[in-house]
Amino acid sequence: MAVCAIHSRSYYAIVIGWNRFFGKSGVGLLSLQSQEDKSAYSQEEVLLFNPRSHIWSEHFIWSADGLLIIGLTAIGRATVTVLTLNRERVINIRAADKEIGRHPSMDDPIQT
Repeated sequence: MAVCAIHSRSYYAIVIGWNRFFGKSGVGLLSLQSQEDKSAYSQEEVLLFNPRSHIWSEHFIWSADGLLIIGLTAIGRATVTVLTLNRERVINIRAADKEIGRHPSMDDPIQT
């Protein structure tokens, strides 16, 4: 997978209890370089996922085992890459939550 280039504008996102992305880890403060990224496929600038204006299920799907987030659109793929949503620690948290039935949400799409 190609790593996307990050632009120089500063952007700070406060994420409060965003369970799908952070494995129910509560409050997180992310310091990102930009709200935009270049698509690894088209090299065009694309926005990162914004939960206030985008619908999660249109941009992401869980892998068949429920541990990885897969980007379905350019916005989804750029967000997964820039925020490193499938890093080892988060996958381990999702696995632990899956064992006790807290993950993934029943409403979330899962790859078949």
